[in-house]
Amino acid sequence: MKRQILSGMLALSLLACLTVPALAVEEPAGAEVTVNGEPVYYSAEIYDGTAYIPFYGGVQSLRPDAEITWEEGTFTASAWDFTMTVRGGDPYLVINGRYLYIPEKVKEWPDGTALVPARTLATALGAWIDWTGKVELCSGGVPLKSEDIPYDEETLDLLARVIMHESGNQPLEGKMAVGNVILNRVNYPGFGSTVAEVIYSPNQFPGATNATPNVQSVLAARLCLEGANVVPEALYFNGVGKSCWASRNKALIKVIGGHAFYG
Repeated sequence: MKRQILSGMLALSLLACLTVPALAVEEPAGAEVTVNGEPVYYSAEIYDGTAYIPFYGGVQSLRPDAEITWEEGTFTASAWDFTMTVRGGDPYLVINGRYLYIPEKVKEWPDGTALVPARTLATALGAWIDWTGKVELCSGGVPLKSEDIPYDEETLDLLARVIMHESGNQPLEGKMAVGNVILNRVNYPGFGSTVAEVIYSPNQFPGATNATPNVQSVLAARLCLEGANVVPEALYFNGVGKSCWASRNKALIKVIGGHAFYG
């Protein structure tokens, strides 16, 4: 299980690093997009160094065999080997039960067009992508598969329960940060080599597994187990302003909602 989690986190960590390089001058409003070497009819919009492309156009050009529908604000693209959904304002894309984190959320134009990070869409569909001053995409890869989900339902349930207990009243990012602390400990010596070992360590999360997770706690757990990490170095957390061993001995990494995270 540890190897699976590490693999999933590494893949998503690499994804997070592959954004458009920071520019020395003001970023352009848009950038050209090519698919298999040919220009396409849509362009990319640059948001904080990340290239976003229209979901409909991106899927259509990478997988022309896919059927794309829109219903009640949700775009669904489906073909024989994948089903993928996005909704404007959501911080993730879903493909075959895999949840890919989009920190700045799915963008939505007034006409209803949904835009997603080009690299996230490429990862979902197994496409090759490069940035050369324009977004270059190549189709032909294999979409992410449900059978390759890097966690089991027992681990998901356990992590979601602790997230709910510790941060049920926090925003999604705060819930994810709590999940990240647990997974960071899995990858750090001395805390336990599995999610269960970390959670059941003496005096760490007493009573937390008795909580009943809500929908957002489960979502946070899924995103974390897929590799999204909003506090990569954090191994401890506590209420903001509260004194604890970590607040006195470790560096403050980030404050999210009502929690301070240390590492």
